[in-house]
Amino acid sequence: MKQGTLNKHPLKQNLFIFEFEYGVAGEGYWSYQHMVLQLEDCVDVLKILYPHFDFLFLFDHSCGHDKQREDGLIVENMSKRYGGQQAMLCTSTIKQQHGYLGPYSHTLKCGDEQSMIFKQQDVGPFWMSEQECEEKRHDKIIEGETVKQKLKKELIEKLW
Repeated sequence: MKQGTLNKHPLKQNLFIFEFEYGVAGEGYWSYQHMVLQLEDCVDVLKILYPHFDFLFLFDHSCGHDKQREDGLIVENMSKRYGGQQAMLCTSTIKQQHGYLGPYSHTLKCGDEQSMIFKQQDVGPFWMSEQECEEKRHDKIIEGETVKQKLKKELIEKLW
């Protein structure tokens, strides 16, 4: 199958080995999409040759991490402070104690929704004093500095 369809080109080479010139000057880089297509081809052939076997595929493929949700829990997108430029990360619902809440004391309980960004009403971060938290929680107005934000309409007009 080719990504859910039966449209495939005839096999012209050993599909268990895929060679290409990698890099910007070559044929590009091995991606998640390449891996998925090659795996589909391999599974198709193995099912025909050995229909009575079950197969297990193990991967050490770091490029597989390239395929992620925009709002996924990616540590590089998480902020350890209030405010600032950060992605809107998805929330998690605590469905049960086991697997969601550790053995230590916790403030969340089953049914609660855990946000991955600090909100105004949140306590923390735990490593800041209460005074630091309060200072960082709110924007500061610095005397003598004025920043005028332009409207989208004004910016578009300047482009033309």
